[in-house]
Amino acid sequence: MSAVLSNLVSILQRSILIGSLLLLSACLPEEKDDTNPTNSIGEEVDDTSLALNGFWNGGLDQTETLRMLIYNGDVYGLDSDKAFFGTLESPSAEEVDFELTAFPFSYEDATNNEYVADGNTTSYTINGLLATNTTVVGDFETDGGEFGSLTINNDGTFSNNSSLTSLAGKWTTTDLEMNITSRGRFHGVNNGTNKDCSFEGQFSLLNVGDVLMAISINRRNCDDFNGDASGFAALNGDGNLEIYSKMGSSLLFMTLTAPTSSGGSTTPDTETPEETETL
Repeated sequence: MSAVLSNLVSILQRSILIGSLLLLSACLPEEKDDTNPTNSIGEEVDDTSLALNGFWNGGLDQTETLRMLIYNGDVYGLDSDKAFFGTLESPSAEEVDFELTAFPFSYEDATNNEYVADGNTTSYTINGLLATNTTVVGDFETDGGEFGSLTINNDGTFSNNSSLTSLAGKWTTTDLEMNITSRGRFHGVNNGTNKDCSFEGQFSLLNVGDVLMAISINRRNCDDFNGDASGFAALNGDGNLEIYSKMGSSLLFMTLTAPTSSGGSTTPDTETPEETETL
């Protein structure tokens, strides 16, 4: 009889212990995932590089023709005769090193602010210094033996808010027309002579506290850059819409003028859009 009682007591003690541990674990706060995002080649982005997220203006060798988007360790760049894509990292709090690939323009329409870059590549290695929180200076060399300097300045627009409703309307260039709904769906055409290019897709929110949004786009019958692609978009300091997209080794850059006060021929959508964390 005493053995039975002893076993019952032991079982009861174990049950109380297990219950206490389960109750304690339920009360403990969940551990937060402090892992930084990864860039396009799968490397975790360091904190200094993350702080560089934004739009930058400047140039190679003081040309002042370079426009860059830096986001989560990836870099898009548009210059007067070429475009860039690549990554950056910060070995220290004051160093910024870029590994970029330059592509020549395969399609260039300055009248409509539409550029596609692809073809023979040039590798750029840039050793930069974060001279201030908003200025990067440095030098570059290419695999073709070129050397030179770099200066870029943050334009301060990245921290502007974003919303899909702010896109609603008809955005235009000389020949392009893009209609966007209040949920971010869009359709665009080129109305120029002998042009039948069309494109459609979806804008998605990344973080309403930042100006940058994600974009998925499909282009058909265009002179270049046809098919499905993804990328980013934002309203710049002039209120115009900038688009940065990549499909394989091809890069697409577009800038469209904001709708007039009368608005465009869009139909508002009442559904609440889902926020997109990553592409």
